[in-house]
Amino acid sequence: MKEALPIVAGVAGPLFVAGFALLAWAGVPPMKAVTLPWRSGLALWVAQAVLAAWPVWALRRRLLPQAWCVQLRCLPLTAGALWRSDLAVSAVLLAPLAALYALSAVVFAFHRPTWWVQAMPLALVSLLASWAASCALGAAALAWQRRGVSVRASRARAAPATPLGPRPGQFAALLWWPAWRGSLTPGARSVIAGVVAAIALAVAWTQGPWPAIPGAAWALMFSMLAIALTERLQRTMEAHLAALAPWLISLPASPAWRWRARALTCAPMIVAGAVAVLLVLASRPWRGPPLAAFALMLVATPLAMTSVPSENREAHVGLWAVCAGLLTAFGSELWN
Repeated sequence: MKEALPIVAGVAGPLFVAGFALLAWAGVPPMKAVTLPWRSGLALWVAQAVLAAWPVWALRRRLLPQAWCVQLRCLPLTAGALWRSDLAVSAVLLAPLAALYALSAVVFAFHRPTWWVQAMPLALVSLLASWAASCALGAAALAWQRRGVSVRASRARAAPATPLGPRPGQFAALLWWPAWRGSLTPGARSVIAGVVAAIALAVAWTQGPWPAIPGAAWALMFSMLAIALTERLQRTMEAHLAALAPWLISLPASPAWRWRARALTCAPMIVAGAVAVLLVLASRPWRGPPLAAFALMLVATPLAMTSVPSENREAHVGLWAVCAGLLTAFGSELWN
C-alpha cells in the first residue's frame, strides 16, 4: 500500500488540479461579458443566467408537487410571501453555484489576468448579478408551477361534461394530450424549450459571435443536448406506454400509434438538426461531404437510440459516446 501511494498521488494529483481549474471556470462567462461589446456581452450574460437557473426549472415538479400546490391555495398566504418563499428555495438550490462563483473569483484574484484586472469591479458586480438573476428565474419557474396547477384545476371545473361528444383519436388521447397537459415528464413545453435551446446553440455555432470558442466545442454542446433530449424523452415515453399496456390489451387499438410514438421521440433532434443544417447552408461556404454525413447522423442517431430500450443502459451509454463523437467530428469539419 505504501509503495502504491506515490503512484496514486501522481495520477490523482493532476486530475484534482484539472478538476479544480474546471470548477474555477464556472464564473468566467459573467465576468468576461463586461469586456465584450454590449450585444455579445449581454447575450453571454443572459445565456449564463438562464443556463444556471435550469436545475430549478427541471426540479420544479419535485420541489412543488401538485398536492402541495393545491394545499397552498387553502392557506392565507399573500402573493409577496409566496414569491419570497420561491426566491428562498431557488437561492438554497443554487447555493452550490454561488460557491463555484466565489471559487472562481478567488482563483482569478490570485492569478490576476490582465483582462480581469482591467474589468475587476464590473466583473464582480456582473458575477453577483448573474447569480441573482438565476435565483429570480428559478423563483419564476416555481411560481409558474404553482400557477399551472391552479389553471388546470380551473379548466377542469369549467369544462362541460359531454359524454356523447366527439373523442380524440388514439394518438392524441394516448400521447399528444398527456404531453400538453403535464402528465408526462418532460412535457411538451419542456421539450419545446429544449429544442429552442438546441437551436440557440446552433445559431451561436454557425454565426460565430465568439471566435475564441472553437467549432468543435459548439458541435459537442449541440449534439450532447440533442441526444440528451432524445434519451430523456424516450425514457418518458417508454414508462408511459408501459403504464398503459394493461388497459390497451383489451382494446382494439391499432399498432400505428406506437410508430407515431417513436416518431414523436425522434422529432426534437431531427427538427433541431434540420434548423442547424439550414443555418450552415445560409451562413458561409460549406463542405459537402462533412455536411452530408452530419445530416445523416442527425437522422440516424435518434433512430438508433429508439431502437434500443432505455433499460439497456450499457448500450445507450455506448450510443451516446459514438453518436456524440461522430457528430462532433463531422460538425468540426463543415467549413474550410
